[in-house]
Amino acid sequence: MPIRYAVPRDAEVMAAVTCAAFAEFEDFDVTREQSAANWRRTLLRESAEQPRPHHTRVAELPDGTVIGLVMAGPADPELGHDAEIYALAVSPDHQGRGDGRALLRVAAADLSADGFGSLAIRVLAVNERARRFYVALGGTLAGNASPNEIFYSWPDLAALL
Repeated sequence: MPIRYAVPRDAEVMAAVTCAAFAEFEDFDVTREQSAANWRRTLLRESAEQPRPHHTRVAELPDGTVIGLVMAGPADPELGHDAEIYALAVSPDHQGRGDGRALLRVAAADLSADGFGSLAIRVLAVNERARRFYVALGGTLAGNASPNEIFYSWPDLAALL
């Protein structure tokens, strides 16, 4: 089934995907309402600012069902890279099908087109599945981002294209 990668429109849908993807982790303590409010602010800010500070995409099925999302932009300087993935989530019933890999590549292409050359992504240290995923995509464990987060990096963003 072909997936379309689009600019997101609905914060509630994005919150549902985000919360479902991270529901199994105790350290993810954001409610669906908080997530929706955060996504509304993000989408409003992105629509108003030019050039866009972030790149946010959703993966949609042909019927418009959103199955995943990615948000990327300039990295926090402490990570030592120029770009960062702020959010990457795929609905649990679509994980393991290549949708996360495709979303990461879409973000990498957007970032590369804007002149970014390296990438980092934070992950909950307890999220073993995501950690294996990033290693499989060539990410290198690069350090601790907080007491419960670590981060992976790609010194050359082109490795994801």
